[in-house]
Amino acid sequence: MVKPKFKPTYFLPLFIVLVILDLVTGSLENESLRHFTKPLILFSLLLYFAFNGKGLDRSTYLLMLLALFCSWLGDSFLMYDSISSHYFMLGLISFLFAHILYCLVFLRRWNKTPSTAFWVVLLLLGLYGSVLFLQIKDNLGGLLIPVIIYVSAILLMALTAFNRRNRVSSDSFKLVFIGALFFVASDSVLAINKFLTITVPYSHVLVMGTYATAQFLITKGVLIQDVTLKPNPTLAETSPKIKK
Repeated sequence: MVKPKFKPTYFLPLFIVLVILDLVTGSLENESLRHFTKPLILFSLLLYFAFNGKGLDRSTYLLMLLALFCSWLGDSFLMYDSISSHYFMLGLISFLFAHILYCLVFLRRWNKTPSTAFWVVLLLLGLYGSVLFLQIKDNLGGLLIPVIIYVSAILLMALTAFNRRNRVSSDSFKLVFIGALFFVASDSVLAINKFLTITVPYSHVLVMGTYATAQFLITKGVLIQDVTLKPNPTLAETSPKIKK
C-alpha cells in the first residue's frame, strides 16, 4: 500500500475560496479581476499536484503536470476570446492537448478485459456526444472539424476514465470518472452558450463550478489511485506492482 504524502484538508478550503472568488467576479462581469482569479484556480491545483504527486510513477506525474498546465493555458486563452476568435482556437487546442494527456494517464491503468458496463458507457457517451453535436453543428462554421476532434477527445477521456475500474482504488476510480463527467457537463454548457441562441441561466456559475470540480476530482483521484488498492486475483498478471 502506498501511503498518501499529502494532507487534502489544507488545500481544499483554499481551492474553494479561489473558485468562489472567480464565480463572484464573473457574475459581476469584472474582467480585470477575472484575469487574476480565473488563472489562479488551475495554477493552485498545478502546484498542489506538483508537491504532492511525487509518490506516483514518473510518467503519470509528468503527464498530469502537462495536462494541468495545458488546462491553465486554455483558461488563460479563453479569457480573451471576445477580442479575437484566434484566442478561442488556442484555448480549444490547449484543452484538446489536456484531454489527450489525461487519456494517456488513464490508459496506464486500462482494464484489458472491459466489462459489459464499459460498452454501455461507450454507447451512452457516443449518443450524448452525437446529440450535442447535431444541435450545434449548423452554427460551427469554420470550427466544424476542430469541434468534432475536441468532442471526440473529451468523450474518449471520459471513457478511459471509466475503464480504470478495478485497476485503481475504488475511491480513485469514482473521483476521476465523476470528474470526467463534470468536465463533459461544463463543456456542454459552454458549447450551448457559444453556438446556440439559447442562454443557459447562471451559465458562468455552471461552467466554472463544474469545471473546477472536474479538475479537482481528477487530480485528487489520480493522487490516491494506489491508496488502499486491494489486489484483484483476476488482474494479477496485468496489474502493475504497487510499491510498499
